[in-house]
Amino acid sequence: MKELFNQLDPFSRRQFVLRAAQTALGVSILPIGAASIVRAAGGAGGKAKRGILLYMSGGMSHMDTFDPKPGAETAGKTQGIDTGVAGVQLAEFLPELAKRFKDIAVIRSMNQKTGDHRGGSYWVRTSYEKRATIVHPTMGPWAQTLLGKAHDTLPDSVVIGGGGEHPGSGFFGPALSPLPIGDPDRGVQNSHPYQGVGTDLFEKRMDLMNTFDQSFRRKFQTDEVKAYTQFYDETLKLMKSKDLDTFDLSKEKDYQQKVERYGNTRIGKGAILAKRLVSAGVRFVEVVSGGWDMHNDLWGEIPSTAGEMDKAISALIDDLKAEGLFEETIIAVATEFGRTPIINANAGRDHHPRVFSTMLAGGGIVGGQVYGASDEKGIAVKEDICNPQDFNATIAYALGLDLNKVIYSPSGRPFLVAGHTRDPKTDQIVSAGKPIMQLFS
Repeated sequence: MKELFNQLDPFSRRQFVLRAAQTALGVSILPIGAASIVRAAGGAGGKAKRGILLYMSGGMSHMDTFDPKPGAETAGKTQGIDTGVAGVQLAEFLPELAKRFKDIAVIRSMNQKTGDHRGGSYWVRTSYEKRATIVHPTMGPWAQTLLGKAHDTLPDSVVIGGGGEHPGSGFFGPALSPLPIGDPDRGVQNSHPYQGVGTDLFEKRMDLMNTFDQSFRRKFQTDEVKAYTQFYDETLKLMKSKDLDTFDLSKEKDYQQKVERYGNTRIGKGAILAKRLVSAGVRFVEVVSGGWDMHNDLWGEIPSTAGEMDKAISALIDDLKAEGLFEETIIAVATEFGRTPIINANAGRDHHPRVFSTMLAGGGIVGGQVYGASDEKGIAVKEDICNPQDFNATIAYALGLDLNKVIYSPSGRPFLVAGHTRDPKTDQIVSAGKPIMQLFS
């Protein structure tokens, strides 16, 4: 048995232990972070103690959201709307964010290496190119690794609506996996410790598991097994804690009024839950919103899709400010790539990685500004190119993460939170991503 176990690669060993744990426990809650609580020491600089990433899945059209080109031949039907900052407009579909432009900063010079959905989203989330041999961690697990666990009971990171292809904790392993929430209305599924098995049967399974575990732990002294030992303890702690109510939207104060302001939509309710989670002590939450892959009938789809985003993010900004959390929370809006300035035969736009837009707010970001620019037709970056590594370096800097802290994967390879390269002068491993310091001053 030991020889067979040790022959497995690290990912397969983790899968083996996970399935064993699920069988023994009779529950389906996924692993959450289990690192000990420590405080940030000598952080890099930002004011943020927590972060919210709103990920627009499918490829958000820059020219119809944050970088309109009214009057250009590529503009289509989209008109601009004034922001109160001279010379800066947002698309007409973002009226609430235009009103709050003094609180946000827009990056109009994003550039991506690939027009593939999976590869592009992976690059944006991890700062690394997708490979078959390794899975790279996302920002929440990176923050927990570099800063320690933020809360005694709650997970350090959560992904709302992320689906099965999210990179999660990557090579950091199961103990740092973001807790997945499929539907914000339903919260954590199968979370009661005795659900479906009864109190007596559950306790018997726990006793039996612990009996077998003693021998198992002695035989297999691996990081993966230790991670799942932590997983058991942390999972049961959350399942039995009152903090589990944090995931219940019905317990949010003035919930119905908030739904009206945020929108009765997945992104609206996801943003409410994200606000609720970071207010309670979760460090990093990602909210995934789809529907942006607009190859057909873009102007029939984008008023509602962009309008839902506009409403949710604006309400999120307002509530974080009202609770005194805005300056301590970095809000990021991202997507895998933009969409072609050339309108196709189906009145839509196709994949366009050459230039696109993202947005940042809170967490020390100075609002009311635009970084970078696309050309007059929205085809390519005109100035101040920004890649996903730079974007993530900016978020990491806001969170006080050490951009040059090297972490080694189980295979012994070095990695950094915003990608890495080698300094040609010193041959040292350094961050590939550079934070956009203009946004902080």
